[in-house]
Amino acid sequence: MSARNTAWLEADLIILNAGELVTCAGPKLGTGPLGVIYGGAVAVREGRIVWVGKTEVLKEEVRLVRGGQTVDAEGRVVMPGLVECHAHLAFAGERADEYQLRVRGATYHQIAAAGGGIASTVHATRLASDEVLRGLARQRLDQFLRFGVTTVEAKSGYGLSPEHELRILQVYRDINATHPVDVVPTLLAAHVTPVEYIGREDEYVELVVKRMIPSAAKPKLARFCDAFCEEGGFTVEQCRRVLAAGKEHGLLPKLHADQLSYRGATEMAAELGAVSVDHLEHVSEAGIQAMVPAPGKARVPVAVLLPGATFFLGQGGYAPARRLLDAGVRVALSTDLNPGSSPTQNLWLMTTMGCSQLHMTAEEVILAVTIQAAAALALEDEVGSLEVGKKADILILDETRYVEIPYRYGMNPVLRVYKAGKLVVGQP
Repeated sequence: MSARNTAWLEADLIILNAGELVTCAGPKLGTGPLGVIYGGAVAVREGRIVWVGKTEVLKEEVRLVRGGQTVDAEGRVVMPGLVECHAHLAFAGERADEYQLRVRGATYHQIAAAGGGIASTVHATRLASDEVLRGLARQRLDQFLRFGVTTVEAKSGYGLSPEHELRILQVYRDINATHPVDVVPTLLAAHVTPVEYIGREDEYVELVVKRMIPSAAKPKLARFCDAFCEEGGFTVEQCRRVLAAGKEHGLLPKLHADQLSYRGATEMAAELGAVSVDHLEHVSEAGIQAMVPAPGKARVPVAVLLPGATFFLGQGGYAPARRLLDAGVRVALSTDLNPGSSPTQNLWLMTTMGCSQLHMTAEEVILAVTIQAAAALALEDEVGSLEVGKKADILILDETRYVEIPYRYGMNPVLRVYKAGKLVVGQP
């Protein structure tokens, strides 16, 4: 558009002078896989991105509406809000004592067999009031937001009864209506078998399929249906039944798969058209190939890797990220926030683990917590990159180069967070 053209784009928020505008949109917008625009700017109108480009071109194409705001990034990195694509958000209690048992040599399975593990969190969560659960979930969302996370997938799974699973999903609906972070709810009723159904696992699966899934789907309390396919969880065929029932009721499938042992779960999930398959420490070559996109091939799952859980459990190896990426699989990273195997909300730390433990590049880990994580929630058309038409979820970091993100491990680089074009973290 020339300076003489009067067809201006109007914006109520302009962020300019980004040293690196990391669009996460690839070379169609900028340089390299991250689509970096050096000296970049982004313009927003009513919560949506309306323009992306170089600051020097901005003045020729965009004008600020009365009452709008211009923000000078002063050479810093500007990038999309992070997407947390695998989190267990609503639970009560903590399991610090169990962590010390593991330090002394107890295994995850031994602790669970003794009544600890997920069962102990289920007990505490069932006893907690709705008000307490809402408060705990809200506090965790606040912390995610401070880390620059603007979209969070939130699983149930600590209720394990029709009453309590639906109660957790209702908590998510309530807080999503009032909190800046977008909460994407997932029904994980097939997490483990509750104590009252031990020895009657097929009966519990029947309860999930016949009662919990329809009850969650009809009022649209969940978008996804997930299951835990593992020893101590459910078999491949039980998980197949749960995910298939979810699909019949309009819930998109996801799966915890091949975490502690290989079971062929990834192949089953891909066959059912799962949006993501998560963990994958023991995925097979056939499972990897099942997630490779190809022309004419139906949607394949995103591989969601959770290095924090492997690190914290201190057992087993990390997921084969390099093999997945080299095969062409889309890879996302997540904290796996939960009280037993990954009690952290620092998604930036996962980028460091992605580099140091999974041998991913800086570009790959940044894409893994933005656009690929959005794809793991089937939200890549809404969030995860700075592109025209998408939600204006934008971060200004206290860094000048994106390669510093995984390098400064354990740190929080966030200076400001804009959610749908509104400042929610940081000073004006």
